[in-house]
Amino acid sequence: MNYQDRYIAHQKRKKEQLKGNYIKEKTYTKGEISTVKRVFKNRNSSRVFNGESVDLKEILEMVETSPSSCDRKGVRYKVIEARDEKDLLSGLLVGGVGWINRADKIVLLYTDMEAYKSPAERDFMPYLDAGVMIQSFYLACEVLGVKVCYVNPNIRDSNKDFFKSRFFPELDEYKYLGAIVIGK
Repeated sequence: MNYQDRYIAHQKRKKEQLKGNYIKEKTYTKGEISTVKRVFKNRNSSRVFNGESVDLKEILEMVETSPSSCDRKGVRYKVIEARDEKDLLSGLLVGGVGWINRADKIVLLYTDMEAYKSPAERDFMPYLDAGVMIQSFYLACEVLGVKVCYVNPNIRDSNKDFFKSRFFPELDEYKYLGAIVIGK
């Protein structure tokens, strides 16, 4: 399903909700609520990793259910595992200099700007959608006992063209939204 199809489906669901025809009841036990509170309380950022491998499959299954504006699902990710690429990112990503290469995986978050049509939303909406996804990474990693840290999207101006050519050469217009660093 493409961005526009998801947007139209979102608009249809919203109309049904306004008519009172689309109600999804959610109830949780006190134990479930207590568990969620504990997960929220315990989540944190970690910049120290022991080199053990992490299987991203279950984490990504959870993250891919993250809500997004108008259900567009415009935020994408690219998983970096190769040592040379992680070393390169350790020098390029300002917030990760000198440490992110020690993590097992680096997940670059970006958006294909085709997902955001309105000029009024193009500057900020990708970051808002990424923020929700980042929180989902944190919660999924906490539940699965995996360390995680978000690295802001700062790249020195002199490195931006090289970064794009190395990691996103196939995209004409994109916005880099930061990195999730994952390890044990």
